[in-house]
Amino acid sequence: MTTASSCTARPRRVTQQASFDTGLAHARSYAARHGHLAVPRSANHHGYQLGTWLAHQRKRAANGRLPHRRAEALDVLDSWWNPSWGLPWQITYHVVRNEIHGHALHAAAGFPGLPPAATRWLLTQCINYDDLHAGQQELLTGLGITPQDAHAARPQQETRTRRRTGASRSRPTSVSSSIDGGLPYARSYAHTHGGLGTAHYTTEHDGFPLGWWLYEQRKRAVAHLRRTGRPWPHDTRLTALDPWWNPPWRVSWNHSYHQAHTHHTAGHAFPGTTTKWIRNQQHAWNQLHPHQQHLLTTLGIPGPTPLISYNSRPTKLTGQPIELTNGPTATPKQEHHSSQTPSTPSPQATSSPPPTHSTPPAPTSQLIRPAQHPGHRSD
Repeated sequence: MTTASSCTARPRRVTQQASFDTGLAHARSYAARHGHLAVPRSANHHGYQLGTWLAHQRKRAANGRLPHRRAEALDVLDSWWNPSWGLPWQITYHVVRNEIHGHALHAAAGFPGLPPAATRWLLTQCINYDDLHAGQQELLTGLGITPQDAHAARPQQETRTRRRTGASRSRPTSVSSSIDGGLPYARSYAHTHGGLGTAHYTTEHDGFPLGWWLYEQRKRAVAHLRRTGRPWPHDTRLTALDPWWNPPWRVSWNHSYHQAHTHHTAGHAFPGTTTKWIRNQQHAWNQLHPHQQHLLTTLGIPGPTPLISYNSRPTKLTGQPIELTNGPTATPKQEHHSSQTPSTPSPQATSSPPPTHSTPPAPTSQLIRPAQHPGHRSD
């Protein structure tokens, strides 16, 4: 090599085929050791960025730019190297497969004896089995989970003893708090009870802690709104079941409202606790959220009027919906009452017989979406 030739020397250009062959050799070595190519993007294999190379091949395949023979070469190593359901699910599948190796799977008992993370993931897949891709179902069958096992899966049960009372009660454990893990139970509960407003924190449905799950979803919705300023992406899925699943007031208010709504719809007299609750709503009417006032009008409570109107047995209503619906538009007189302090009834009014509870106008079919801004909380 002379001085003149060294000045014109250039690095040898690596062809695209040679680059692919290098990546394929590392992929072959990785698959031989691990049995798959579910490699995260940040993974290295013997100093080679295998995760980045595979991500590039998946991108080329999605754009239709990956030659057929190269795709076949990767299919030979792992037929699911480019899953249509996304790489995160595939990575978790192989992690769980390694964790459950040598363990017997008992879906109906909640997969006892497995690590908690693997148990939660398997339960989530069983709950949403019918919505999975056929390839995902095939992979679960390889783990030993048949369609019958998936439909029979239930959370594990453990006995917990309360510290103060000493009473013991079986409670589910190792359950998933993800949106997909509890949405089928929420859908079933809403269909049975006409919404989610009657679910308390300790409510369980078909062995699933639905009340705790709803509490977790509300926390995530609030955290997402504070962090991004935008509504939670999964809000619409729960709003379709109950528009007031996450109201801008305390959830306990919905529990009392549903109790009053149930007695009102059935034409039964309000119990003492409900009568007291109605009195509190009348006294705090001006501090209630506008949507709370609308909901109370469906019970025939237009505003801060004397409580004696609600001590009598309400009229039997027909066609009254169970779900929370928008009440009739308030009249100017009702709006005047709602903005003024309730006046004390005269002695003549108090000595007269209690008026009969009238039937409110039929509510409209439009559901009012809860406001995204915080409102005054009143129980």
